[in-house]
Amino acid sequence: MYLVHARLQGPPGVALPPQATSLVRALACEDDGLEHVSAHPRALPHPVVGLFLRAESLREAESNAAVLCRRVLECAEFTGWSLLLAQAPMVAPFYESLLTASASQAGWLDGTGQGHLRPGECPSTPPDQRRE
Repeated sequence: MYLVHARLQGPPGVALPPQATSLVRALACEDDGLEHVSAHPRALPHPVVGLFLRAESLREAESNAAVLCRRVLECAEFTGWSLLLAQAPMVAPFYESLLTASASQAGWLDGTGQGHLRPGECPSTPPDQRRE
């Protein structure tokens, strides 16, 4: 299963329709592989619809998400809206930034980038083989 974010752009000043997730579920076909959908209307710079899809590959999931979103955007509720992109979000940098921020605020880092959860040196290298 893959999470694909569909970034949508609407007319200026128009909010994501409140029935967006219901429309996605109603218009999904079995071949789309939709398992779950969520909406993030206040995401910046554009609203996001999160689609959890069953697929054989990430490429297939992103393609299915784009096809499904284009189908939904043909509804009257989405007049003037367009699909900017449909791709899996890269969440690792986000979580790394959270860890770095919380570690430095809590005083976990010792100035070398090492913290309580990461050893300062490789524990599997015997002491006589460590670089000085």
